[in-house]
Amino acid sequence: MTWPATVVCFGVLPVIAIVLLFHDALAQGAVAFDFRPFYAASEAVVRGNDPYPGIGDSLDAAARPYVYPPLPALVTIPLTLLPFTAAGVVVMAALAATVPATLWIVGVRDWRCYGVVLIWPPVISAIQTGNVTLWFALAAAVAWRYRDRALPASTAIGATLAAKFFLWPLVVWLAATRRLRSAVAASAVGAGLLLLSWATIGFAGFLDYPDLLRRLEDTVGADSYTAYIVGLDAGLPSPVARIFWLAVGLSILASLVVLARRGDDRTAFVLAIGTALALTPIVWLHYFALLVVVVAVAKPRLGPVWFVPLAMVVTPGSGQPSPRETFATLAIASLTVAMALRALQREKTDVTDTQMVLRRPSVRAS
Repeated sequence: MTWPATVVCFGVLPVIAIVLLFHDALAQGAVAFDFRPFYAASEAVVRGNDPYPGIGDSLDAAARPYVYPPLPALVTIPLTLLPFTAAGVVVMAALAATVPATLWIVGVRDWRCYGVVLIWPPVISAIQTGNVTLWFALAAAVAWRYRDRALPASTAIGATLAAKFFLWPLVVWLAATRRLRSAVAASAVGAGLLLLSWATIGFAGFLDYPDLLRRLEDTVGADSYTAYIVGLDAGLPSPVARIFWLAVGLSILASLVVLARRGDDRTAFVLAIGTALALTPIVWLHYFALLVVVVAVAKPRLGPVWFVPLAMVVTPGSGQPSPRETFATLAIASLTVAMALRALQREKTDVTDTQMVLRRPSVRAS
């Protein structure tokens, strides 16, 4: 590809895509759709009210219920000084900035990677909806970059656990790679922030929270991109489909532990992100923005794996995906992880071959 074409494809087009994203969101009144519940919950906390929906309240997407622990709502309070639209634009801009920050922290220096990631459908969805996924990707990047330093790694992971119990496999990764102090610290940070944030709002909704999550899964779980839904779409009974889903996720988790114990740090980290995606009962398109970290860790220079998530353009962000769309999305995500693992395996093979050549005794002519 010529230099001008490279600039257009990886520089100009991503910028245009982001500009159009903001323009369309403002024009259609769709600024940071998923941020609305955070904003409303923050206003409720400021007024001293319970931010959580009642027993009889609807939990579908149109109702925009707040279903997270209190920490995200507390962090959002300063933004309630702005009108919602302005606050939503700030959130979208901040999320767009987390994408290059995540790549830079992991160690990606190939500028073309920055461009292609900005037009990944899950990244576009994560920016437009204004949810926590890209913040979690940034936290995972920090945990990877500073994995041998307990304070930053445990703080980054612990903060995500207090905001949403999603990246818990990273604690398993820390423990399995013999970073026990960091694993314990991450759990303590998560538990401490969780209890402190709930104490701040007088433990409103604390006892009912498990039931809230169960109701949420019953309400919107069918819209998810999970192996459980694939099993249901294939005609499996619900208990069998759930066993299939758990078997897939737990097999990835077991592989993580085995490879981590063998000292394969990067592969285990990639599998930890894969486990988080596989075992989460509710997964929408923007969740797959976490694959940014997977690809960046496995292949810090542009290669075919960077383009695979672009194929997710075939699926909607959320809302009643067809069986074909659900299967296609999971297949694309699985292919991305598989290609990342293949890149890591190839790199290890190349390193081993190089070491063998260096150790080979030279033969001198007599």
